[in-house]
Amino acid sequence: MTPTRLLALCSSALLALSTLLPAQVVHMRGEVVDGRATGCYYCPGYQYVIKWIGTRLDGSLVSLAPYLDKQVDLTGTWNGSVVTPIITVTSIQLATESFSISGTTRLGDRLRFNAIAPQGTMAANVLGFARAFVPMLPLVFNLDPATAIVLGSGPTNGAGEFKSDLSIPNDPALVGLRFYGEALIVPPASIPYWSNPDSKVVTL
Repeated sequence: MTPTRLLALCSSALLALSTLLPAQVVHMRGEVVDGRATGCYYCPGYQYVIKWIGTRLDGSLVSLAPYLDKQVDLTGTWNGSVVTPIITVTSIQLATESFSISGTTRLGDRLRFNAIAPQGTMAANVLGFARAFVPMLPLVFNLDPATAIVLGSGPTNGAGEFKSDLSIPNDPALVGLRFYGEALIVPPASIPYWSNPDSKVVTL
């Protein structure tokens, strides 16, 4: 199944069910940051959260302090809420691959969405205009499916990268718009996973 097809099928079906789901084991990637940081717009006042998204991380079973400000691959028990999701982390490790949005965000400039995975891995770069917590058990999609757009999909190249470019229209009405990105990674001999999210703001 292609990454684009998987996104379409999973997001619509599981978003409808998400408010009914009990606590479940989930798997996700992201950067662990301090949720109590002053002026952090995405932080809900919780000690540890996933950067840009704000999903709360409970470190009562596993110490999260060594992973602060690092990209991680974690598994935990989700509390069942898509409004205020909390994941009690049961295992965590540093992530060896990541996703990023690079380039300047000025009007008329071009950005690059870049998924990193072993050579030949299928990937899909996704743009979204709102964050969310969408359980695709055991995976978690961090963008709002209603505003998500697949920018491109295909295998990673010899450098282990799959890139999609996005040109910002030269429209002053877009200044201040925050958008998000994430990649779906489909390894040839393993289960798919969503990358860490990234975010940018359009500027003059």
